[in-house]
Amino acid sequence: MARTRVIVVDDDDFTRSMVVSSLQMQDYDVINESSTASAAIKSAMKLKPEVAILDLDLGTGPNGIDLALALRREIPRIAIVILTTFEDPRFLSPNIPMLPEGSIYLVKREVGKIEKLGNAIDQALINANSISKFDKSVRTPRTNLTDNQVEIMRLVAMGLSNAQIAKKRGINEKSVEQTISRITKELNLTSSAEKNSRVQLSLYYQQFVGGKITDA
Repeated sequence: MARTRVIVVDDDDFTRSMVVSSLQMQDYDVINESSTASAAIKSAMKLKPEVAILDLDLGTGPNGIDLALALRREIPRIAIVILTTFEDPRFLSPNIPMLPEGSIYLVKREVGKIEKLGNAIDQALINANSISKFDKSVRTPRTNLTDNQVEIMRLVAMGLSNAQIAKKRGINEKSVEQTISRITKELNLTSSAEKNSRVQLSLYYQQFVGGKITDA
């Protein structure tokens, strides 16, 4: 029985090596590993993999979702698994592109559990074989936050006051306060005199963006 052909793209050498080792232990055929989107596209066009395991944040230049979209244009039925440290792709950027239809989103800390990566690949293959003729882009956040809530959370983490956020978003301060309260409840974050909601949201956000908070 032919083994499933996979490419791995991650700009971190250690993570890429760990993912490749995990795949090989599960008898996948890793036909190429790359650290950049351009190298990945070239290898994919030549080797025609069945699965692409892509890091979301590839550093300067195209990110993993940009690469996923490009791969789908070249290989319409390729199965795609996006790996990231982010609980929600919108934490990387408020304007993050949407994933190609059928893509699977997997948090990196789960990759160490071999069955998690294998299950993600299996589901991505099933999805890729059943996507519509005209591929659709979809957003697959791991949180139930709205785009507006994610953006306000980012602005809080940047240190903007409620008044500054209200001005930037074109809303009133009361709406900002209510949104912060709803986000806190949605994420099950506790607040008290020692740990107020703004501090909790900032810490939560920074945990998943590695402290790299960018202005829009």
